[in-house]
Amino acid sequence: MKRWLCILILCLAGCIDDRSEQEKNKQLQDKLAMKDTTEITVLIPSKVSGKKLEITLPRCFFNPDMKIQLVNGKVERKGLTIIYPLPTFSGFPNNEQTILQCPDFNKPITGLGVGILYPKIGQTTLEYGNYWLKQQSYQYSVIEKRNNQILYNVGVGGKRAIFADKSNKNQEDISIEFWPYDAGNADSPFPDQIEVHSVFNREFTIGYTIYTSKFLHGKHKPLPNQWYFADALIDIYKHNESLLDHPEIVQGFIENNNRILDYIHQHSKVIE
Repeated sequence: MKRWLCILILCLAGCIDDRSEQEKNKQLQDKLAMKDTTEITVLIPSKVSGKKLEITLPRCFFNPDMKIQLVNGKVERKGLTIIYPLPTFSGFPNNEQTILQCPDFNKPITGLGVGILYPKIGQTTLEYGNYWLKQQSYQYSVIEKRNNQILYNVGVGGKRAIFADKSNKNQEDISIEFWPYDAGNADSPFPDQIEVHSVFNREFTIGYTIYTSKFLHGKHKPLPNQWYFADALIDIYKHNESLLDHPEIVQGFIENNNRILDYIHQHSKVIE
């Protein structure tokens, strides 16, 4: 009797599962890709020269939704997303080997976008650096100037931005774009994430989101008295302070960006 009951349950489960064979195969392939440690190479062609950025990582580090048509383990794309555990580049003590393992999609993860720099419309040459970052789709207007820094208003919605030039402490020019804390809207998502954009090898770009510690869990979550640059940025706006009076916060973003740039350098090269 139990045997027939099990068979009946299995049959009913098959009837309930109305996914097509194509959908089932895709989900299976996605699951396999999420654990596939086979190294593949993605080539990103420059928009202003014949150079290509060649990035080699295990397949599981790339967005599983990316339609990869491999030829001898290589594929060429205009841009890609590298998946990694959320706290990996946070600066908190964590398992240094985590970034060498396939990301666990049951835990907080995030994506690092890598793409190409575009010249101005109608031009073939690229004006490198923060000028390129500023020429993007948003309109920037100066809010205040102080301590050799400028804080900008970005478009609409109260979004703000600050730029950090390449220096001996900063490997590449970066922009930090964020929404100030809205005391009248405690559920607002804006304080919880900050967008960072940077250039890479003069012809390519990277972009990613920095999350507050609210999204970090377990051993990755900072202690109440542990300083974290993303939390500090939001906190100064809770107290109506200015980012221009806190260069240590900007430096926290710079050091985090340097760690990400180091990681890309370790797994990539520019080829002619």
